[in-house]
Amino acid sequence: MNEKKRTLIETGMKLFAQKGFHETSIQEIADKSGVSKGAFYLHFDSKEDLTLNIHQYYYYGLMEEVNKVQKQDLPPKESLAAQIKVLLEAFMSNKDFIIMHMRENVNVPSESNDFLMEIRRHSFQWGRSNLLTIYGQPLQDKVIDAVILLEGMLHSYFKWLVLDDIELDLDSLSTFLVRRVDNVIQGMLQEGEEPQITPEQIRDYFPDESSSNSKEKITGILSNMRQKVDHLQLPDDQKKDLLSALDVIDQELEKEEPQRVILQGMLTHFKDKAQFENDIETLASHLGIPLLT
Repeated sequence: MNEKKRTLIETGMKLFAQKGFHETSIQEIADKSGVSKGAFYLHFDSKEDLTLNIHQYYYYGLMEEVNKVQKQDLPPKESLAAQIKVLLEAFMSNKDFIIMHMRENVNVPSESNDFLMEIRRHSFQWGRSNLLTIYGQPLQDKVIDAVILLEGMLHSYFKWLVLDDIELDLDSLSTFLVRRVDNVIQGMLQEGEEPQITPEQIRDYFPDESSSNSKEKITGILSNMRQKVDHLQLPDDQKKDLLSALDVIDQELEKEEPQRVILQGMLTHFKDKAQFENDIETLASHLGIPLLT
């Protein structure tokens, strides 16, 4: 992402939080960003488009911070607590913008539906991965219910912190939530609870991607990955490498017989970035190749 676009995003978010979406003009955003109104339209189609980009910019940045915690050598429960603290801090830092968006019912482009589904999928995968790392195989058939309970606790406390402006110690709260989730899951395991929600029911909300046109899905995923790279806060040379890897995948797929070893190699560039986890797994499924470990 170039510096002008980043500045427009950050300035737009501040103004929206301070004045409200409808009271902030594109001209004001451009003026405060030190660019012309025409330059604004080089990057965004409208204020609504800017709002979608703001959500993407901060969400992908947040996933980078969570990924950094996951890479630390922490015991699984401590790691989950540290990740929850990162999420809580992010919501508190941006609560004025979140409140503005909810109160003013801002309409964003249709692309936001795909983005919201991506968040939902990633949130579920994040919870499932953390909980299975902690509890392992005994939780496997009950993990969907466990993730829902974890998400429910988080969302409830987010509401009190952001909308109701309750002040809480985030270190204490994050460890408290992990302990409470542990109490619930240990109870489920000890009492032999039957799963309330099955994988088949989850597929009603996250349909099998293979049921749609595979080529169109692959094109859409690669396009989405390019947008994510643009929002990543990485050195330009690293972004260039990631974009080059996507270009190689595109070029290889144009061939009559794509070489799977090349496709696998290019996907490894994204394996250490949490926000691409669902993308590369779905791509690998469509392409019929295993991901390299």
